[in-house]
Amino acid sequence: MSASVCTSRTCRANVFSSRRSVRVLATRTTYKISLTHEGKSMELAVPEGESILSVALDKGMDLPHDCKLGVCMTCPAKLVSGTVDASGSMLSDDVAEKGYTLLCVAVPKSDCQVKTISEDELLDLQLMTSQ
Repeated sequence: MSASVCTSRTCRANVFSSRRSVRVLATRTTYKISLTHEGKSMELAVPEGESILSVALDKGMDLPHDCKLGVCMTCPAKLVSGTVDASGSMLSDDVAEKGYTLLCVAVPKSDCQVKTISEDELLDLQLMTSQ
């Protein structure tokens, strides 16, 4: 069996034309998030790489938030189950290890169940761990 190289102009045009017609469909992982706020639950489909808060706001949920940078701590939540990456937040490691997060920087890494909490509850925890 021998290999051949396409050298004619027509042959090269056919190769490039067939390459353009091939589509690569990339699938993006979407995580199922059950978010409870003030006793009301909502199911969200959060695409990989997006924060829970951004998708919730897009779906019309009225959630407390301000800076959307993980600094102001006005969007606190408790992770009931699942995993999120919230490495961009100002929460102490101790508080984050207990399952607390900020929705604005909480990027799901699995399906999750999340419950919003009061800002005061989170601030109390944050202060206790800093002493």
